[in-house]
Amino acid sequence: MKLLSLELENFRQFHGKQAIEFAAGGDDGNVTVIYGGNGAGKTTILNAFTWALYGDLSDDMEEKERLFTDALWEQTDLGATITCSVTVQFEHNGSDYRLRRAVNARKTSPRQQPHHSDVSLASTGEDGAWRDIESYTDSVDLILPKRLSRFFFFNGERIEHLVQYEDIQDAIKTLLGLEQYERAVKHLPDVEKIFASELRKLGKSKSSDLVAQLEQEKEDQGKLTEEQKRLRSEVGNLEGEIDQLEQTLRKHEATKQLQARRDEQRRALREADERREEARRGRTETLTRRAYRIWLADLLPEVEQLASGLHDRGELPAPLKRQFVDERLEVGECICGTPLHPGEGPYKHVEAWRQKAGLAEVEGAWQQMKGQARGLGNLAEEPISEVLHFNAEIAASSEAHRKAEEILNEVAAQLQNVGSEDVQQLERRVREMRERVKGHQFRLRDISVELDVVSARIKELTDKLKKAHGANEKEEQLRRSVALANEAAKAIKQMLDTASESVRRRLDVKVRAVHKAITVKPFVPELNESFELKLWSGDSEDRLPAPKSTGENQLLSLSFVGALAQLCRDQADQGENVQLVGKVGGLYPIVMDAAFGNLDDNYREAIANALPSMTSQVVVLTSKAQATGVVAKELRPHTGAEYVVCVHTTKSDVDPEKIAVQGQEWDYLVPGADYDSATLRRIG
Repeated sequence: MKLLSLELENFRQFHGKQAIEFAAGGDDGNVTVIYGGNGAGKTTILNAFTWALYGDLSDDMEEKERLFTDALWEQTDLGATITCSVTVQFEHNGSDYRLRRAVNARKTSPRQQPHHSDVSLASTGEDGAWRDIESYTDSVDLILPKRLSRFFFFNGERIEHLVQYEDIQDAIKTLLGLEQYERAVKHLPDVEKIFASELRKLGKSKSSDLVAQLEQEKEDQGKLTEEQKRLRSEVGNLEGEIDQLEQTLRKHEATKQLQARRDEQRRALREADERREEARRGRTETLTRRAYRIWLADLLPEVEQLASGLHDRGELPAPLKRQFVDERLEVGECICGTPLHPGEGPYKHVEAWRQKAGLAEVEGAWQQMKGQARGLGNLAEEPISEVLHFNAEIAASSEAHRKAEEILNEVAAQLQNVGSEDVQQLERRVREMRERVKGHQFRLRDISVELDVVSARIKELTDKLKKAHGANEKEEQLRRSVALANEAAKAIKQMLDTASESVRRRLDVKVRAVHKAITVKPFVPELNESFELKLWSGDSEDRLPAPKSTGENQLLSLSFVGALAQLCRDQADQGENVQLVGKVGGLYPIVMDAAFGNLDDNYREAIANALPSMTSQVVVLTSKAQATGVVAKELRPHTGAEYVVCVHTTKSDVDPEKIAVQGQEWDYLVPGADYDSATLRRIG
């Protein structure tokens, strides 16, 4: 998808028709920069895309029903009909598209009300003529699925919360085109319930009892999974709020030193936890893989004592080989010349030596084992030493954890008594939210254990159901149907998980590469097996969680966005040869509002440097303050189009404001207007 133009007609602040033509890439640059102050309309422009494409407005848009420019609505007579619309023109896979979403509303009240919107979509054919597309929803979803759009149209100030666990899974499943598989996994249990219900109507039987138990276990599993999903989402949101609050405490003069101390102790706490978990894993591995040496060493004295008893009784070493005795018995003559006839005394006497001769083989085996046993006895010392080492490490890290937690509690108590009441209130909120996070994490661990137990019971019942037999033909048919639906859901879920894991690995590699190119710090990102985006200090086995500031969080999330854009491009390049299940992919733009926020110059420079190379087209919505200095320097060589959002305000007690771009000054704020509105002007 390459954006060509955006036209706003009476949409929110933008009175009349206002248009933007986007930089298309190539020698002219692939970056479009749109400057605007706070409240000027940058967020409106970002939302214009998602409203036109999907009918959605973001949560940070206030009074969403007010789609019409306020001045136009106020000037319109009751009973009259007016129009607002957004038109997006774009190119995708060689065809041009024009999408228009419009609201034609009849004014029945002084206040704006929610209104139905009409959508039209047209595309060009080989002859260049425009042709209407009937099913616009399906077409748009094939070009840029709604679940992917959040990664390409977003608010930069909230980007660090963009890539949560569920969002990453959604992106991967959408890329794979696995919605149909998800639907199958979701609906197959309903099919299973229908068969189960029919089975129960036939009366009580072994099969119906098993099905009833299986249904109950699956219901419990579903409830636990939903609770797990909800708690993970809440933990992510709470940790995001905590980060924001602690950023405020870091900047406040009265609390920044205490907050710095808390950050230091939190790192110490994480390091202690990592050390303890690593030691526990090491101890478990030692006991699992090498503990047998300890028990074997305890048996060696007993084996030696048994062999010594044989020696003492003269049974070892054995005087004869069994093969030699067998040959004499077979020939029928002793070595002394006495005939050996079965049943007679001489035969029985020689035959008795046959039992003693067998001990020669025992002796040979013992001599061989004795040499090896001494080595095993020595090896027993190794796991004992390792377990003692890991126990000491667990004790030391537990003590380090206790001390860090003690200091953290002390700092928290001090923070509640310094600074203004507002600062103290912030700290109380941080503490309350951390307690909630801790409670959720305890519950998540319990859920994980409970899910393992339920899964084991489901497997056991499923195996029993497959082996059971119905009392009659109909019962047997229903039993098989229930079992088949269950197996089908299991197989499809496994396919879904396998494909998702494959893409996760590819994304992980790309996230690391993008992040490495845009950061100067020795931090390494990881998209782990739980679909969590983590940042580590170092890349070795003893790595530690990296201290993440707002800037680091933004770089991490932006790295994921860049990696996702690359994967979409790779998938489009492969065309029919794509190995993924779906065919979603292409060149997608990044449209980013408030790209640079309150970041320091180092992070601004890193983000500005990275954006142009992340994808084929970039639209940056920024304020005058954010876009000066290092940002302008990094973006200038790649900028192909620039616009200014000029605010016209009815206030007359404010000073006019201008913005200097490319050596010229442009209106930025114009006071004393007849009505409040915003206009777009192209620079150059």
